[in-house]
Amino acid sequence: MKRREFIGTLAGSAAMLTAVPTARPEDAGGALPKRPLGTTGLSLSVIGFSGLVARDSSPEAADRIVGESLEKGVNFFDAAASYGNSEEMLAPILRPHRKDIILSSKTRERTREGAERDFSRSCEIYSTDYFDLYLVHGIQDVARDVDAAFSAGGVMEWALEKRQAGGIHFLGFSAHSTEAALAALDRHPFDFFYFPISYVPYLKADFGPAVLAKASEKSVPCVSLKSLARQRWPEGSSKSDRCAKCWYQPIEDAAEASLAIRWALSQQVVSILPPGEEQYYRMALTLSGNLSPITPEETERLRTLAADMLPLFPRG
Repeated sequence: MKRREFIGTLAGSAAMLTAVPTARPEDAGGALPKRPLGTTGLSLSVIGFSGLVARDSSPEAADRIVGESLEKGVNFFDAAASYGNSEEMLAPILRPHRKDIILSSKTRERTREGAERDFSRSCEIYSTDYFDLYLVHGIQDVARDVDAAFSAGGVMEWALEKRQAGGIHFLGFSAHSTEAALAALDRHPFDFFYFPISYVPYLKADFGPAVLAKASEKSVPCVSLKSLARQRWPEGSSKSDRCAKCWYQPIEDAAEASLAIRWALSQQVVSILPPGEEQYYRMALTLSGNLSPITPEETERLRTLAADMLPLFPRG
């Protein structure tokens, strides 16, 4: 699909949505609302800050966007050892605010030795000896990830010891697979988890309902990923159309983005982590002034939009 055709398609889809003005800073209103993270005693801003936003940016740009986020009421900052230099960029800005924010990090390692390396490195970068939230990151396959994590000498053995010692206050996991997420939720009483709750795969491919149902049964709160993802990049789209920090096509239209955010936050979701591209993170932050619950009519509009899209994830 050529860029001109793609933009035309996007404009046509956006016309079906309720009118929402172009995102402007003055639209955002007061401080972001916060929601309790289950029984942890923590409350997260409904929009979180992904460290990918700061990755490879200049110190001045990182300081500016983090400062604006703090002013807006963002208190939830997430990064990972695997996110390039994101933690190095965030650390000097967040250190003065350490006691006022919820700091999250992750490890992709499946062994205790690898996890300890990631954890120690992140602690050193942030000049901290604990993380409010820490995740076993990128669970995709039951055998390769879940079983490995829970094996003798695995990352879960290490994480539970670290939690007991106070280095990890609350333990979670992130997953992009229904099967793996369900297996992890059944295997251990995690404090929270990250999972994609995005209107296109949810409404078109039934990806998400089973995981949210299991999480509700287990009383494990969910932080949403990919809520501003539109679809897989259409076949034939050029590299110049694509974003450096998004492997998927993000929602560009403010009207659609507003509905997508409100829809996600109307599910069993505590907070959402917008895309790592600064322009889309800023849009989410700006649109957070309108967080009224999604209506059935608006959900049907999103369902109509989703019908012609390519879901990021397979049928749930």
